[in-house]
Amino acid sequence: MNTLTLVALGLAAAVPASAQSVPAARVAALIDGAPAIDGVAIPPLASIPVPPSVPAAQAPAPAESIVPSALWTTLAPPDAATLAMLAARIPGLDAGAVRVLPYDAIDAILAVAAARALSPLDLFTDPAFRGGNVYYLEPATIAALFERYEVHMLTPAFGRAKDGKPFVMQGLVAGGGRIDALYDRDQFNLDNPLMPGHSFKLASRVTEFIQGPGDVKIDGAWIHFGVLTPKILRVVKLSSTDGRVETNYGSRNKPVTPIRLR
Repeated sequence: MNTLTLVALGLAAAVPASAQSVPAARVAALIDGAPAIDGVAIPPLASIPVPPSVPAAQAPAPAESIVPSALWTTLAPPDAATLAMLAARIPGLDAGAVRVLPYDAIDAILAVAAARALSPLDLFTDPAFRGGNVYYLEPATIAALFERYEVHMLTPAFGRAKDGKPFVMQGLVAGGGRIDALYDRDQFNLDNPLMPGHSFKLASRVTEFIQGPGDVKIDGAWIHFGVLTPKILRVVKLSSTDGRVETNYGSRNKPVTPIRLR
């Protein structure tokens, strides 16, 4: 999927043309918080406020969960080594609530999502993932799903970073009000093929905190925009066709793309 939640809308905050055209030395001065450039007062980057949080309002949400209500009770927990790894990498994880979600089960769920033209935001904020039950997708399951479905998410299953080295998602954990995508690398830069024109940086763990239907706060993801790399803070579904991506440098509305069978 284009996983951990994360869901996938791309964003870049607007940067004035004058800021883009200045020489490197001036750009460095701007980032360092120089008092002025060419006589114009420049505030330090840290002084720019985070945009106010705005509710999703008319964002449509599925009437009910597309995850079978009894599914979690039929699933087995991960082996001890895997559970220890997950507990070590995900702060506050309720290890006793984790169950392995096999390929057949998640494939059936995604088939419903695709048939209903649901977006990744709809899927990853499903009521099933807001409760205490936690589902773990193994690396092979994740890779197979991304091969079968087109899921426009911030967090791809695998690929090559900009340094030419590969990266892979080692696990996806959904439940307890959050989605965690776990990678084998940290702070790596990539171009997401499902979001052309946007370049990102991801941490080894990208977490989406579910705020409600079609609404997640995000930790562990940045977007490159010129000399700046704003941190992605939140993604909100506004309508069946549009969403908003918020960063610490502004926000922008982007199209919402439904999950599709390849």
